[in-house]
Amino acid sequence: MDVGADNFRFTLDDPEKRARTIRHPKTAELHLDSLDRYTTGDLLALSSGSTAIGKYPQNVAKLYGSIFGNPSTDNATTNCTIKTRGNMLYGYLSRVALTQFSLSYKVPTVVTGYNDLLSVITVTTGTQTVTEVTLPQGYYTVATLGVALQTALRTIAGLGALTVTPPDTQSADVGASVVTGYAIATGSATTMAFGINEPVSVTVDNSQRLGRTYRLIGANKASFGYASETLIPTYPPGFIGTGAVPTLPTTAFTMGIPNFRPTDYVDIVSNALTNYKDTKDGNSSDAGVRPIGRIWLTEYPLASQTSQYAWPQDGMWGMSPMTFTKTWANPNWSQWSPNQAVFSVDITLLDMWGNPLFWSSTYNTEWSATLSVTE
Repeated sequence: MDVGADNFRFTLDDPEKRARTIRHPKTAELHLDSLDRYTTGDLLALSSGSTAIGKYPQNVAKLYGSIFGNPSTDNATTNCTIKTRGNMLYGYLSRVALTQFSLSYKVPTVVTGYNDLLSVITVTTGTQTVTEVTLPQGYYTVATLGVALQTALRTIAGLGALTVTPPDTQSADVGASVVTGYAIATGSATTMAFGINEPVSVTVDNSQRLGRTYRLIGANKASFGYASETLIPTYPPGFIGTGAVPTLPTTAFTMGIPNFRPTDYVDIVSNALTNYKDTKDGNSSDAGVRPIGRIWLTEYPLASQTSQYAWPQDGMWGMSPMTFTKTWANPNWSQWSPNQAVFSVDITLLDMWGNPLFWSSTYNTEWSATLSVTE
């Protein structure tokens, strides 16, 4: 060290000249509950006009809200918007994603106006008749759905002796096959088949309603009066007019495998969470739904496999309410505006056809979720 040098100075390297202003990455979680759509004072009307009770706190509103709510406007599946008095989450946010979603799925096996309608063609002594029957709303097992189907069909003239046999039990014979569909026998000279048209008018909504019911009970070509799987219909079976009457089964037929799930999956849609997303999500259906997440009902674990039926009778999807949690290993991240706080979240639950999931105060599907955010 030459302290005698002309340019010698007792100074150290100034670290401020080499410093860079940075913001370390941060993460946070926003925990959502569909029942939080009910806020303090929402149930004030239940106090019967008494001012002594005052406004009900949110915890009380959450307990009674889904019971007294209006199914057409106040439910957890259609445009459920959660807001608080202030921002739910704020910071220099860059992206958001649902990382967990707990679904308390309570859609019954048969829903009135959704998958409860049957159009039945009967032929008695050469006279063709088309009759509509419906199935009562509620949860069903393989056996009880067969009873309900038999009861509904027996109300039709000429089918008073009709029988519906649920999917077969395992035969004791070695190598015997298991019959996995409902077998229908008219028990009389009257022949029958299902149709896709209504007696009075045909609408898109009721065509879907019929189709979803046939999907439920496992209808196949034999159910519609076609004797061969290779036979291609030249016109809709059940058509009433100048066309020929379709070839009906003699007096009995066996249907295909039923599907007790009103929908195979639930799509999660949110406009608020995808507002700043550059690359929008897609869907192969014509409805053009853009879900940020999809939950398959088959993710619900089955209880056990029984030997009585060809599927787990005591834990089959769609026979009872289901509550399970979906955790995404690879979250679907959406961009977020750094200057925008999270002040509200909207969630809509859709079925596999793009319709809002059924909800009522009796069958009140609810959900909770974890929204992860990063800076």
